[in-house]
Amino acid sequence: MADSPLLQSVDDVSLLPLEDQKFHAEFKHYFRHKRGNFFKAITEFADLWESFQLLNDIWMRDMEDLNVLRDKDQLLPRMLFTAAHSKFITALELGFSCCIGDAYGLLRDGIEFTAHAYRIFSEPSITLIWAAKMKGKAQTGAYDKIFTHDKKKNLFPDKFGLKPLHFYFAQLSEIGTHSNTTSLGKSFKDLSTPQKITWGFAYFETDPKKIATFLFSMLVIAGHMEETFFGCYETRLNLDYELVDMRSKFKALKEQQRAFLKAKYKIGMS
Repeated sequence: MADSPLLQSVDDVSLLPLEDQKFHAEFKHYFRHKRGNFFKAITEFADLWESFQLLNDIWMRDMEDLNVLRDKDQLLPRMLFTAAHSKFITALELGFSCCIGDAYGLLRDGIEFTAHAYRIFSEPSITLIWAAKMKGKAQTGAYDKIFTHDKKKNLFPDKFGLKPLHFYFAQLSEIGTHSNTTSLGKSFKDLSTPQKITWGFAYFETDPKKIATFLFSMLVIAGHMEETFFGCYETRLNLDYELVDMRSKFKALKEQQRAFLKAKYKIGMS
């Protein structure tokens, strides 16, 4: 397995007593590397980490403000947005642990929850169609007509950050979730010598330039997901002036990170 993004040993990363007792040697090795990656990544990319934490604070504030809803038609979309947040927070942990492909796969799921939440919020009458998907062939057909076929038209209109989310959804479908050359190629290592052919698989990304690109892309994607959430409930959420200020601060921090990472690593930032 690969070392940390800073190419330093992670052998000194501590395990908790229970972990040391319960983990076999091979899993200890993996877990130390993963935890070491996380510690080093939040240090190397400290400002980017702060941007992610602020976005998480914003999302939590969104959900807190919507704890009590008078319109029952808004309950399911709110729950779907909560499910999208759960994907985001897990992807955040994996991303900073340098498990990039796994993080992207979760973000793809988060985008799908977000798009479904928007569509049901905009058209409450399709709630029953969404809920009845597994009840029979006719119900599955009705579901697919709205939620599976022609996703760009049905789920990703040009509002509330959904249009760029469709682009990322398509990209992540190839990069993060499928068994294909694109997905496998991120971790493939040719370790062959003149004497023998050997292929390796890197469990963790180790290139700081690639990690910076991946993490910033994650930040942009998660920001659009929150934008959709806020947009659906904007009339209510706009009354929280502190939340509005937090969102303005996040946008400024995101652009600062775009400029900083672009200059430091000589890479384009979408």
